[in-house]
Amino acid sequence: MDKKSKKPIMVSHIIYYCALSFASVVTIVPFVWMSATSFDRVNSYELPYPPRFIPANPSFFNYEIAFTNMPLVQYLINTLAIVILSVVLTVAISTLTGFCLSKGRFKGKGLILLIILSNMMIPFETKLMPTFMFIRAIGLTNTYMGVVLPHVLTTAMYIFYIKKFCDDLPDDLYEAGIIDGASKFRIYGQIFLPLMGPVIATIIILNVMNCWNDLLWPLIVLTKTNMKTIQIGLSQYSFEQTSHAGVATALSVVSVIPLTVIFVFLQKYIIQSIAATGIKQ
Repeated sequence: MDKKSKKPIMVSHIIYYCALSFASVVTIVPFVWMSATSFDRVNSYELPYPPRFIPANPSFFNYEIAFTNMPLVQYLINTLAIVILSVVLTVAISTLTGFCLSKGRFKGKGLILLIILSNMMIPFETKLMPTFMFIRAIGLTNTYMGVVLPHVLTTAMYIFYIKKFCDDLPDDLYEAGIIDGASKFRIYGQIFLPLMGPVIATIIILNVMNCWNDLLWPLIVLTKTNMKTIQIGLSQYSFEQTSHAGVATALSVVSVIPLTVIFVFLQKYIIQSIAATGIKQ
């Protein structure tokens, strides 16, 4: 019986995995240090130097101060509400628009797509003042919708993702729905929408990250304390002259944990959306 020949280990593979391991360590070390510091009861207002990865005085003191001196729970609830509203509206608008631009049969599709994509070329800071004046004119300041609406209406990148994904799906699916007498909205909801699962998961992750980490627009629109987001509270505390370094790291950890949990559960869909090319004819 012939022995199975073993594949030789290539030097390029060793270098590749060593580089990936080094990049992983470089990425993880700051978060580990920040987490360890958040549980270290530091008497001074500055971080301990040299940095230590094991707390010298383990304690929940920093977290107790953070939740006592700031309405942290309210900030988290506000941020979560904004994220959920943004995800629902973004997914609904981007999937429906991308489906129509891909499978719809009407004149001017190319021009409409060009107009939508041209919005990506204009920095948001350039549109900041007219957008704020519009939001204030319709009375949406200090509201969740006022924070979400400008981002939902500028989802050009997500629309493009959906359109390209639907372009790879065979037209036979659309034509079969038409022959069976299904409406266009039913074809979208029952045939194409379930197939968009991986790319929708990617959109959700990207949208959650953008909304959760957004600071500039919520800082302008939200002026009431009970409406502020976690990033606003974190920035305000960091800019205070008497801010405690240990408490600041605790706040950073609290703000990162929800994103970490979401990414852990949805990360596999990013690879699926990249690898998926649809059902080929």
